[in-house]
Amino acid sequence: MPKEQKFEIGYHLNTWDFEGRPEEGFPFLADVGFVWYEALIFNSLSDYFARRFMTLEDSGPPQMMTDTDFLRRMHLFNKAQEEYGLRLSSLYANCEYTNSELWPHERDCVMAVTRFLQSFGAKILVCGGGPPVGAKPQTDDDFRAFAKALEELGAFSNKLGIRTVYHPHLDCFIETREQLDRFMAIVDTDLVGLCIDPAHLVIKEADPVDIMRTYMEHIDYIHFKDAKDFEGLEGYARYLSFCELGAGVVDFPAMVEIMLESDYDGLALIELDASHKTAEQSCLESID
Repeated sequence: MPKEQKFEIGYHLNTWDFEGRPEEGFPFLADVGFVWYEALIFNSLSDYFARRFMTLEDSGPPQMMTDTDFLRRMHLFNKAQEEYGLRLSSLYANCEYTNSELWPHERDCVMAVTRFLQSFGAKILVCGGGPPVGAKPQTDDDFRAFAKALEELGAFSNKLGIRTVYHPHLDCFIETREQLDRFMAIVDTDLVGLCIDPAHLVIKEADPVDIMRTYMEHIDYIHFKDAKDFEGLEGYARYLSFCELGAGVVDFPAMVEIMLESDYDGLALIELDASHKTAEQSCLESID
């Protein structure tokens, strides 16, 4: 007898967000039947981090999040809930975590946003980024400092009923299977879980299905994203290989089978950072 599906599916706002028109995504997502959406913490995902981790170009110090930025974002999400019945599932934060000068600012911003998540009834804080990849060999001390910072956020979010998860990602501190295993061996999983994104993993020659089999008990959130034609690509070009679900190489049936077998009852958010068509057309193709 087939297992009952206990997880729900939502859609990430960033296909519209990166184009500067997030408000247009809400009525469309509601019209096609979605209830849950995820968004980035800042209105531009702290452009500094987007450029840095996607290796687009060098940039100066990160811009500070102003009260106006925060309130505009809050108004946008309130409108999505009140006018379209959409629910915020999570927010995605990029931080460096181990820079002693930057961490107090990062921590305070993310903790403030965690309270914001609580006010919306959201249950997940997605953390990405980390110290720059490739700048120097990653030491055991680097991993311990990285895990400690995430655990600090996780301990805080747990008190608010929110689960902190880390998202392995291209060009970030954890992007390969070896790095992920190294991280999972030391992090306190009572405080920090995983968000699995198969597209990032396959580009780094990792098997997301095997990773899910290994770490399913610690996976609290999932991104459904596909990728194709990425062999031999470097830098930003790899991000252009992300595609609609089913158009790439990710084995989603195997992923779903594991989710069903494990009685996964969290959320899976369909995601595409940038559409080669339109945000709307890509969404429709992914859910077809």
